[in-house]
Amino acid sequence: MQLFVFLLLFSPIVGDLSFEWNKFKRDYNKHYGTIAEENERKEIFFNNVHRMRSYQQTHPKATFKMSINHLMDRRIEELVSGPKLSFQSLPASSKSSVDVKNLPKSLDWRTRNVISPVYSGERGVIVTAIVSTELVESLHAIETGNLVKGSISRVYDCCQQPIDAFDCIQNMSGICYNSDYPTALDQCEPDKCKPFTTVRIYDVSSCSEGQVDYVVQIVGYGVEKDIPYWLCKNSWSEEWGEKGFFRIARGKNMCNIATVVIQVANSKKSDAPRRYSIVSMSFAFTLAIISRKITTYY
Repeated sequence: MQLFVFLLLFSPIVGDLSFEWNKFKRDYNKHYGTIAEENERKEIFFNNVHRMRSYQQTHPKATFKMSINHLMDRRIEELVSGPKLSFQSLPASSKSSVDVKNLPKSLDWRTRNVISPVYSGERGVIVTAIVSTELVESLHAIETGNLVKGSISRVYDCCQQPIDAFDCIQNMSGICYNSDYPTALDQCEPDKCKPFTTVRIYDVSSCSEGQVDYVVQIVGYGVEKDIPYWLCKNSWSEEWGEKGFFRIARGKNMCNIATVVIQVANSKKSDAPRRYSIVSMSFAFTLAIISRKITTYY
């Protein structure tokens, strides 16, 4: 009798997940090469849904919402790949203090046409290639008023060591147009295109030990319901999070987001007032916890 009762209770749960699985495949046009692959993805999907629902039940007052998205059939390791970085070994081409006085209460660079669309290309590209290219795009747009698409593929081919991404870009005299270097060649051809902007690193600061395995670009900050936040641009397409962006608590070094900060400036304007120093940032972070949390929660 106990087994019978268990089956009665268990069957609706499985049935509910099966319905969600089929709906997920329809909604996101999911197709798998083999039955074995589909079964594997199905199991991952079930596990992710279970974790999501468990968190919702145990954290009813969470400041964010979770829902099924196109990444629910993926493991964390598939989204967060590449070499781990040690804080102590991060380069410091030059250091300087940043004046943070008289800043506005909030800022969102998305409203000023200086942020390129959220990356939605193939997974497996080293995330530092994506973020470093996008950061230089934004810097160029802030200083020139012209937002252009830079070549992530060139940075990926030529800057295989994530820790040296910005130094590498500097050594190549900047990034070039995506149209001139649209696809990765799996070998560096730095002379394939002419850079449209040059870059100089002027600030790298760290304050704790640990490893970095993910990077994002910060595009703004603000306060909502008395909670200060950083507004960050991710690279998991617009179907993730808040149309590809997410907000994370500001002022408490949440998930080590403030442990390592990298800023860039146009080398041609190195002696000019640093009008954009505080808002043209890339945060290099984090321990795996941030990747696991934002992957599971959205």
